[in-house]
Amino acid sequence: MISPVLANDTVDEAVAAPVFMQSVHVRMFWKYMRSIMPPCGMVKVTDFDLMAIHRLAPDTIVCDFDYESCRNRLRFVGTRVVDMLGEEPTGRYLDEVNVGPYRSQQLAAFSMAVASGCPQWTLLRVRQKKDDSVECIAKPVLTWERLVVPLAGPSGTVSQLAAIMACAEDTGEKSGFEHRELVPGQF
Repeated sequence: MISPVLANDTVDEAVAAPVFMQSVHVRMFWKYMRSIMPPCGMVKVTDFDLMAIHRLAPDTIVCDFDYESCRNRLRFVGTRVVDMLGEEPTGRYLDEVNVGPYRSQQLAAFSMAVASGCPQWTLLRVRQKKDDSVECIAKPVLTWERLVVPLAGPSGTVSQLAAIMACAEDTGEKSGFEHRELVPGQF
C-alpha cells in the first residue's frame, strides 16, 4: 500500500504539519507519523513501516532504546545521514557518534523523546566560517533540522526511536539551537 503522505510524491494537505517545520522531508515524515499515531499515545513499533516512506529512508535514523544502559543504539542509518555525519555509525551507540555542534542538546532530544514519550523537533543553525582569502563573501548558514519520534514496543514503553534529519543552506544571520516538544493533541 502506498502511504497517503507520499502518494505521487506530494504531501497530503489533509494532515497538518506545524508551520515551524522547514524541510519538506521533515514535514512528510511528520505527516506519516501523525497518520499512524493514535490520538493519545505513541506510534507502535509494529505500525511504523520504513517501506511506506521509502523515499525518506536516506534521511532516516532508527534507534533501539536499551533500558539497561539508557542509550540509543543505531539500528538503521540512511545514506544521506551517513554522508552528513561523515561516517557509517550503524550498530554504534548514538553518543559515540559525532553529531556536530550543540552535541549535548542534540543528544538530549533523543533522551527527552524516551522520557516524555513525545516527538522532539530541533533546528540547529551554524554559520560557516568565512574564507580568509575572500573576506567580503560570507558563506551561508547551515541548518540541521531533526524530528525524533518515539515508538512503543509491546509493553507500551518506548523501545525504538525513528528520526529524520535534513540539512540545507540558509541565509540566516546567526547560529543557534531551537527545540520543541510536540505533545499529542497540540499538533
